[in-house]
Formats: sequence, structure tokens, C-alpha cells
Amino acid sequence: MKRVLIVLGAIFGVVLVVAAAGIVFVIINGNALDKESQAYADETIPTIAQHWDQDEIAKRASPEFLKATKDDNFPKLLSMLRDNLGDFRKYKGSKGDANISLTTQNGKVITATYVASVDFDKAPATIQLKLIKHSDEWQILGFHVDSQAFLRP
Repeated sequence: MKRVLIVLGAIFGVVLVVAAAGIVFVIINGNALDKESQAYADETIPTIAQHWDQDEIAKRASPEFLKATKDDNFPKLLSMLRDNLGDFRKYKGSKGDANISLTTQNGKVITATYVASVDFDKAPATIQLKLIKHSDEWQILGFHVDSQAFLRP
């Protein structure tokens, strides 16, 4: 009986050490991913919002984003954003973080979501940018623009 308890204690100890190492690994990598994804978001959002240029978005788009936006309405959407918001004035920074998920279907997937405040001539806007990391490159997974300018008649 004493031998069984010693073996179980040793197994439990190993599990605790592995769990602790995993937590430390996630914390260290998570902070690095947060910094690099936020830097990417803070560079990308103003670049896109300055002119709502489809080519700027396409350069940064993930395959998932391009697949979802293969539509002739995309240029119309960008034109609507330009018309309703006016000229870009000031980028106020973003808030958010990166996430790592492990699934049996997709393996390891690294994503990030950031929300930024941006001032335009006609109204301020909130831009939500979703990112995905493929290999060592962050890419746009999606974005959403919200503003009171879209509620005007």
C-alpha cells in the first residue's frame, strides 16, 4: 500500500510540474503575442482608415477574409465608409489581446481582437479588427466599423 501511495504521489508531482511549466509557457508567449498583435493592429487600422483603400486591405487580408469578401459589394462598402465618416483625423489607439486555441480539427490557431477609436471629419467611429496569425504573419480575419454617422437619415 505504501508503495502505491509513493507511485501515485510521484505521478501527481510530475503532473504538477508539467502543468506549472505549461502555465509559465503560455504566460510568456501570450504576452509576446499580445505585444506583436497590438503593434500590427495599431499600424493597420490607421493605414486602412486613412483612405479606405481596397488594395491596402487586400495586402493584409487572410485567405479566410478574402474568401468571405469575394463580393462586388466590398468597393461599395468602402465608398459608404468614406462618404459617411469623412476624412481621417486621429487614431486613438486600440485595446484587446491575442488568444491561442488548440483543436483536433484546426490544430493551433492564434487569433487576436482589437477595438480602436478613430476620429473622422463627420463622426467618430469604433473599429473592431480581428486578426489571425498564419506562420509568422498577422493578417486581417475581419473588421467591423461602428459609428453614429450610419444612423443619420
